[in-house]
Formats: sequence, structure tokens, C-alpha cells
Amino acid sequence: MFKRNYRMKILFATLIMVTVMTGCAKEPYRDSAVEESVATKYTPHILDAFHIAFAPGADETERTFSWHTRGINKKAVVELSRLDEAGNILSSETFEATVEGVLRGQSRHKAIITGLEENQLYSYRFGDGHRAWSESYTFRTQATEDGDFNFLFFGDPQIGAGDGAQIDADGWDRTVTTATEMFPDTAFLVSSGDQVNRANNPIQYDGWFSPEELTAYPIMPIVGNHDAASFADYFNVPNETGWGGDSEDSDFYFTYGNTLFLALNSQSSDVAEHKEAMELAIAANPDAIHRIVLVHKSLYSSADHALDEDVLALRAGLVPAFDELDIDAVLMGHDHVYVRTYQMKGDAVIGETAYNEEGAAVDPDGTVYLTGNSASDSKYYEMRDPSVYDRYSAVALQLEEPTYMNVEVTDDSLTFTTYKVSDQSVVDAYSIVKTFGEE
Repeated sequence: MFKRNYRMKILFATLIMVTVMTGCAKEPYRDSAVEESVATKYTPHILDAFHIAFAPGADETERTFSWHTRGINKKAVVELSRLDEAGNILSSETFEATVEGVLRGQSRHKAIITGLEENQLYSYRFGDGHRAWSESYTFRTQATEDGDFNFLFFGDPQIGAGDGAQIDADGWDRTVTTATEMFPDTAFLVSSGDQVNRANNPIQYDGWFSPEELTAYPIMPIVGNHDAASFADYFNVPNETGWGGDSEDSDFYFTYGNTLFLALNSQSSDVAEHKEAMELAIAANPDAIHRIVLVHKSLYSSADHALDEDVLALRAGLVPAFDELDIDAVLMGHDHVYVRTYQMKGDAVIGETAYNEEGAAVDPDGTVYLTGNSASDSKYYEMRDPSVYDRYSAVALQLEEPTYMNVEVTDDSLTFTTYKVSDQSVVDAYSIVKTFGEE
């Protein structure tokens, strides 16, 4: 009986196969929505690239990228295309990327694109080196011939520190959108650190990367105490010096036009290394007209962190170094409050500063220190007693609403203007003018 049933099953299966092969079988049911979903998920021509960190490069002719993909991909590239004003591709070039495996079945990639021309429209997309490509994104480089440009500075977004990651992300998105609509020709953006509240929380990073503008405007992140543990996993910065932190989170620098930007990792208290990094950057860029330091922890603020031991130690060590190296301005975050100091030197206010008819400081001695408040509305700190900060603060405000700063740069001036996001009203403005010894 067993052999007979077995032969019957074989015969029945053979008949089914013959029927299907000859086209006589009934067509199976097809769910087009499911097939479309499956095709989108598994088609090798579509690459899911996310957490795209588009940043300034070593100078205005470069940009850096960091991005994540699903799965452990063994190769990655960036395709850069020059476009005409109608969006047609004029030429394309491919740049190789590094590939590093990360947790949760994802890969991390980093690349640098070079040879950018000024005032040129470009597009870029990410590939796996075979057939898969991500969607394309566009950006425009700015003209720098006359030495004029502007950039936008944002205090700690710290997504996840407020009433929820999505609420904070919405606030961050609103600020970035408002600022770039106000200044559509800005060269790049700067985030002062603490991009997220918890370094190991990818949902908070989803929120930080959520503004669409961050794929069109390069943004330079500074390492903060809340995101230091994951900074290298998400960002790709130029000219890492190896001083002032770990090899991937060390001090770094870049130039744009006539200005040298020195980014310090304030997680490190090694002032000697910070100074070495700055000296290296200055020696490599002796013709820079302006020198601006970017650092997370505020050396001169007015809220909760104003008297922290690590902050005071950094102040004691870095301020003399800034004085010696002729730093024009230091842009900071960390304390979630707005502060602009007087011109400072040797931890003291400069006694006399000349001002022109427009109110700009003319050839001022020393350095001005500016602390940005929250750009996302996620968290604010209470002001301390004025006796803590009165001696150095020209302006100290806790508005408890998001702000951002526009920095205008020319060959002979720096202007720092801070705006409320809510109504674009000016919170504070300060300018420095350099005459270079002119009579």
C-alpha cells in the first residue's frame, strides 16, 4: 500500500508540473501592492542611504560625506555630477568611499569629493560600486572671489533632551528651514555640539538628520559631551590632527575663503595638545585673514555650566593660547543660553576699544566669545546670579526660545547677528572691522 500511494503522489506531481510548463494551469493571484513593495525592497538598483552627513571639506573646493546603508556592504562610492541651470548633467565623476561595519546590520561609509568649482550647481548620489544607487541630491557652491561669504551657527540641538525626540526634531527642522530661507546663499552651517542627547540612540539621530536642507547645505558638527561616544560613527570631518582627543574625535580644521576655522574637542582637557593642533593649522594656512575657533563647551557663559570645573580649567588653559595665536572669535554652545562677551584678553575685559560710526569695533585687541542657545527648543538652563558673569558679558540672555546666528565675513570684517526663530527679530549684533594699519 505504501509503494502504491507513493507512486500515485509521484504521478500527481508530474501532471501538475507538465500542466504548468505547457501553460494550461490557472494564473496565480497577484497582489500588485505587495509586488511593488517587494520590488522596492529587493531591487538591486535602489540603495537605501540614510543618516547622510554632508559637511564642508578641507577648503571650499571639497566636501565630506558620511552615510549609513542597510546590510554589510563591501564597497561604496559617491557619484558627483556637474549640472547646468536646467538640471541637466554636464559631467560626472565617481569617488571611492571607505566601508566599515557597524551594529544592527548596517554599514558606515565615508568619502571626500574634491575639485568643486565656485558658483556651480551639482548633484550627488551614493552607490554600492555595482548597480545600486541612492536617490540624488543637489547643492550649489558659492562664489568666493571677493572674499565675502556667510555661514549659519546653531547652538546645541540636543535631540531627545526635551519633550520627545520627534518634538525636538520638529523644532530643529523649523530652525534650519527658517535660517536657510532667510539666508538662502549661505556657504555652510555649523552645529555647536550635542547633536543628540544620547549617543547610542539612532532615533535621536533620525531627528537630527531630518531637515531636508541638510542634504543641500553642508553642516559642520562639533563634538559635544552628549554625542562624543558616537561622533565618528556619524560624521566625517577634514584635517583631523590626532591631538585633543582620540584619532577620530581629535581637533580638526578647515578653511573657507579668507577664514581659518579651528574646531577643538572640549572633551579633552589637554590644553597643550589643543594648542599644538591650532599651531599646526595656522602654520598650514598663514594667509588666512580671520581665525575663528569652534568649541562645544562655553568658556564664558551665564547659566548652569558657567562655573563647572572642566569649563574653568579649559578657560584657564585656552584663553592664553587664543591670545597668543590672535584668535578673532570663539563660537560655543553647551550652556543653552545666549552670551556675547566684551573683547577679552588674559581673562580680562579690554580696557579701551574704538568703534566706528556703525558701532563696529575697529581693530580690537583680544577675542570675542559667543555662546549659542538651543536651536531646537529642546532644553534651556536657568541663568546664574549676575555676579557670576557680569564682569565679562556684554549681553547675557535666556529667551527660552530657539535662536540662530548668521556670521557675515568679508576681507576686512566679521559680523555676528543672532535672530529669534519665531519672528526673525534681531537678538544681538556685533561687528569687528580690520583696517590693517591703514591711515
